[in-house]
Amino acid sequence: MGVKIMRLIKDISYAPENGWRGTGDLLLPDNPRNSQIPVALVIHGGGWNAMDKYGLYPLGKLFALKGFAAFMINYRLLDDAPWPACGDDCLRAAEFLIEKIPMLDKRIIDSPIVVAGASAGGHLALMTGLRLPPEKVSCIISIAGPTDVKSHFASKKNPDPLIYRFFGRRKIGVKDWSNAAPMNFIRKSSPRTICLHSSNDRLVHTRHSEDLICKCRKLGVELELFLFDGNDEFHGMWIPRTDKRDPSKRQFIPCVENKLLSIIGSIKENAGW
Repeated sequence: MGVKIMRLIKDISYAPENGWRGTGDLLLPDNPRNSQIPVALVIHGGGWNAMDKYGLYPLGKLFALKGFAAFMINYRLLDDAPWPACGDDCLRAAEFLIEKIPMLDKRIIDSPIVVAGASAGGHLALMTGLRLPPEKVSCIISIAGPTDVKSHFASKKNPDPLIYRFFGRRKIGVKDWSNAAPMNFIRKSSPRTICLHSSNDRLVHTRHSEDLICKCRKLGVELELFLFDGNDEFHGMWIPRTDKRDPSKRQFIPCVENKLLSIIGSIKENAGW
């Protein structure tokens, strides 16, 4: 299935002042020396307050299998600093990826990046990709990402502690909610966006992806929504009981893995890399 992973460069610092939270691992594919390697930023989930770069290693590996360099990052969690710290970190990582990563391997090309994430990482991928200059992003991939944090928290049984943890304060204004919602950053010039969502998702309702696609269609932005029949474990995208103690070894259910490989391949083909 594609190329083999050649090299893993661990703990690259994109935000030194944040210690290990400002680091990421770079997966490089085993491409020929004269080939061109595009790059992808991969953002883990965990409710903005759990997990680390290993949480979405499985997606990074799919990118590498398709010939991409994948940068899986840590970022500050809510217990380290409230929003917008995690969003700022992801933007910082994307800028680092664009400006500095090509220096690590001559095959890495100066080209628009892919920004991808799952769950809270899907929200952060959208917030990152939609706030970067559109010419810097070839595609955004969100797997079960909340697109409106206000409605996301409102759907929980006891939302107040979650809201307080997210913003770090109790008084939240309209502008605060607006500035944390990917929905409000869609523009006519926004890059191609792809959402994957289980119709059985127990944590993030499919309306988040459905509402986003409605807004994109109104503005003429290219967006694809892939709804799949997932299992009843959380977001329904992982094969149950695959290495819960080591998230880096989890496996996507076949329909999700196949769709992701198809998407990644199409991004590369459309760009002519």
